[in-house]
Amino acid sequence: MSRVFVLGNATVDQVHCVERLPAPGETVLASSIARCAGGKGLNQAVAAARTGARVTLAAPVGRDPDAALLAQSLAGEAELEALWLAGDAPTDLSSIWVAEGGENVIVSSAGCARSITPEQAMRLCDTLVPGDFLLLQGNLSAQATHAAAEAGRARGASCVLNTAPIAWDMHALLRLCDIVIANAGEAAILTAGAADVGKALRARGAGTGIVTLGPRGALISTEAGQATIAAPQVETVDTAGAGDVFAGTLVGLLSTGHPLGLATQTAVAAASLSVTRRNTMPSFPTRSEIASLLERGRRPMPGSAHA
Repeated sequence: MSRVFVLGNATVDQVHCVERLPAPGETVLASSIARCAGGKGLNQAVAAARTGARVTLAAPVGRDPDAALLAQSLAGEAELEALWLAGDAPTDLSSIWVAEGGENVIVSSAGCARSITPEQAMRLCDTLVPGDFLLLQGNLSAQATHAAAEAGRARGASCVLNTAPIAWDMHALLRLCDIVIANAGEAAILTAGAADVGKALRARGAGTGIVTLGPRGALISTEAGQATIAAPQVETVDTAGAGDVFAGTLVGLLSTGHPLGLATQTAVAAASLSVTRRNTMPSFPTRSEIASLLERGRRPMPGSAHA
C-alpha cells in the first residue's frame, strides 16, 4: 500500500470569532476564542489519514507545552504517524480571525517551520518509494521544499504541492510537481493572471493543475483536458482549513487507488462540509463521513461539466 508523506508545519491555532473583520487601526471584540491544533502540514496529514490512507507527518515543533498539545491532538488518528522534529524555536502559532459568514484572515509564525534545513528535508524523504505521495506546502523555506521535491522525485514518489502560502517564488518548483493545488488567487500569481489558469499551471511545469474555487468547486487540468467539479450549496460558518481538507482528502484518496476525478469530487464535498463547522482541525470530516462522501461521489454530482 502506498503512503502519503507530509513534510510541513504544525501550529497551535488561536481562533477569534468576530462580527466583522476590523478595518486598519480598528479594534473589535471577539465573541469567542478557541485554541486547537492546526498548520497546513498537520491539517493535510489529518485529512489524508481520514480517507484510510497510511500517512506520515514530519513537522518541526518546539520543546514547549504547545508541542505537547499538538501531539495529543493526533492521539486518535489511527492511520497517522507523526515525526516531531523538536528544535530550539518555539512551536509556531497562527492567529485566525473569523467573521460572521465565514470570511477569515490568518497570520502565522514560521520560525519553527523555517528551521528545517535542505539536508534534513532530503534525509526525511529517504524512506519514500515508488507509489508513495510526497505532499508539500509553502510554510517551509524555499530551499528545504526544493530539496524535498527533488529527493521525492529521485525516489519515484509523486510530488504534490499545495501552493499556500506563497511566501517565496514557487515558479521553479512547479516543474518538480506531478500535481499542483492552488486557489484562484495563488494560481493568478503563479500564472501572471492567465485567462486559463489550469492550462497555464501545466505550461509552467506542473503535471496536473488543480484550482480550488471556494463555493464554486474546483477545476482540474490535465494533459487529457479539463473538468470542473461543482461544490454542494452549504451554509458557510468558517472557511479556515477548508483548503487543507481539500488537499489532504485528495491526496489520501489518490494514494489508495481512487481516480483523480472521484478523488477531487470527494475532496470538494469534504471541504464544503468543513466550512459548515467552526475552527480548523475540529471541523474536519470524520473517517466515516469521508467514506460516505466517497460513496456519494461515485454518482455524478449535479453541475459537473467537462471540457
